[in-house]
Amino acid sequence: MRANTWMNRLVGLLGALVLAGLLLPGCESGDISGDETCDDGVRNGDETDVDCGGSCTPCPDGRDCNRDGDCQSGFCDDGTCTVSDQDLCPNDPNKTAPGMCGCGVPEQPGCQGDLVIDHNDTNLNAIPAAAIETAKQQLHIAYQHTSHGSQLITGMTALESYPDYGGRYAWDDSGQAAGSLDLDDYGIPGCADLSQGDSVDANGDTPWVVASRELLDNPSNDHVNVVVWSWCSIDGHDAQRYVDNMEKLVAEYPDVTFVFMTGHAQGQSEDTTPNSVHYNNQLIRQHCADHDRWLFDFADIEAYDPDGVYYWDQVLQDNLDYDGGNWAVEWCAANPDSELTKLTTGTGVDGYDGCNGCAHSDSPQQANLNCVLKGRAAWNLWARIAGWGG
Repeated sequence: MRANTWMNRLVGLLGALVLAGLLLPGCESGDISGDETCDDGVRNGDETDVDCGGSCTPCPDGRDCNRDGDCQSGFCDDGTCTVSDQDLCPNDPNKTAPGMCGCGVPEQPGCQGDLVIDHNDTNLNAIPAAAIETAKQQLHIAYQHTSHGSQLITGMTALESYPDYGGRYAWDDSGQAAGSLDLDDYGIPGCADLSQGDSVDANGDTPWVVASRELLDNPSNDHVNVVVWSWCSIDGHDAQRYVDNMEKLVAEYPDVTFVFMTGHAQGQSEDTTPNSVHYNNQLIRQHCADHDRWLFDFADIEAYDPDGVYYWDQVLQDNLDYDGGNWAVEWCAANPDSELTKLTTGTGVDGYDGCNGCAHSDSPQQANLNCVLKGRAAWNLWARIAGWGG
C-alpha cells in the first residue's frame, strides 16, 4: 500500500514538471547553463570544440583546444589536442601517463625507455607537456661545442622564439630564468670540443675528460647532472679512444648523465675506411647499443628528411646538399604549410623571422631546417633523460 502511494505521488510530480515545460527536451525557455551545453551536439558556451573543452570535459585527440587543460592528453599543440598518452603504449593495458614510463611503471631513476635520439625523435607533438616541465625542473645541463654543435642551440632558440609555442620550450644559459630549462651553453671550460680534444696525456685521458672532471669536482657545480660534448669534424679522429674515455666519466660520476654523440655529414656517404665519418659513427652507435648509453645521433638526424627519405648514401653534405640537390629545399617546397617549414623560413608567421644562422647549414635558407630538427630532437632528449618513456 505504501509503495503504491509513493509511486502515485512520483507520477504526479513528473506530470506536473512536464506540464511546466521543465522536462521537455530542446525547450527554448531561457538561457541554457554551461553544464547543459556540454551534450547538445553544438559548439557553444566556452567549449573549444563540440561538447568538450572549456568548462566541459576535456577533448579527445584531434579536436580544437586553447590550452592543455582542454585536452584529455593534457597537450594542446597549435590549437589541436594531440598525442593521447594512451597512444604511447597501445599494447599495454596500463598505458603510459605523465609521471609514468615503461608503459605504466612509475618513474624511478634510470627509467627512460629508448636511449637513442635520432631522426625518429623530432616530433614535438609526441612529448607530453608534463615531460617538458619535468625536464625544466630536474635537469642542469653543461654543453660544450664549437660551430657544428651550436646547431642544437640555434634550433632550440628558434623553438623558444616561435610565437605559437608561447614559451613552452624556453631555456636559459644562466639557469636563473623561471620556467626555463637550465642549459649552460659553452659550459665546460678547458677544451673546445671533442675534435680538438682528440689526444691523451700520460694517464691516457683526453683534454675533454680532464675538463669534465674539473667542472664536476668543483662543489659550486654540484647541481650539474647532464654533460654533453659535441664533435666539430669527426673525420680522421679516433672514435675508439672517444668511447673509451667517455666510459671513464660514466664510471667516475654515476649521478651524472653523459650523452654520446655522432658527427656530421661530410660527403663521404657510407665509406667505412677506418676513422672515416661513417666508420666512426657506426662504432659509436654500436658501443652505445652494447653498453646502454645515451646517444644523440647527430648524423642520423640530418641523414633523413621529415618524411623518412634517406640521403646519407648520396654524398650528403652538412648543409643538406646531396648529389641530386638539397633535401631541405625540396621538402619545404613540397610542404609550404607545414609547421616545420614555417619554423625554418618564418613565412606567414607574425613576429617571427624564421630560424637563421644555422652553422654550416644556413645557405640556402631552407637548410636551417637542419637546426630546427636538431633543436626538436634535443627537447626529446631532455624529456627522456628526465624520465619520460618516449
